Amino acid sequence: MTESANKDCVRRHFDELWNHGEVEKIDEFFSSEFSNFGVQYSDVRAIIQHVIRTWRGAFPDLFFQIDSLVEESDTVMCEVTMSGTHLGDFSLILPLQGPTLAPNGRKFKVKHIHRFRLRGAKIVDHFAVRDDLSMFQLLGHLNAIGS
Repeated sequence: MTESANKDCVRRHFDELWNHGEVEKIDEFFSSEFSNFGVQYSDVRAIIQHVIRTWRGAFPDLFFQIDSLVEESDTVMCEVTMSGTHLGDFSLILPLQGPTLAPNGRKFKVKHIHRFRLRGAKIVDHFAVRDDLSMFQLLGHLNAIGS
């Protein structure tokens, strides 16, 4: 059975954008009407590029392993395992706020659940449940964030 265009978009977005940092491909995956956690952006390409570069700058080996991928109608849900090594400065991205976290060489591996809504095989909406607490705990940064 052939994978649907929506599932293929979500799978490729993780691999090409997040795992390989190919930000020049953002327009292949995201609608200009994209919203993230209910927030719409005037310059979708710029915000996504900023987020990906921030994460990959801090965690050059950042990797999303797709553990399961399910589709119903225009929605794709996936469980992923995100991992990386903290090798560069990490500036928290809204809605998180706090100091820039200095690299310490520590590794993390955490689970996420992501929900994507797509139109025309492009992502128009994203929401996620992420285990940021465990990630910052594994990286040894809980005190820095709490201050």
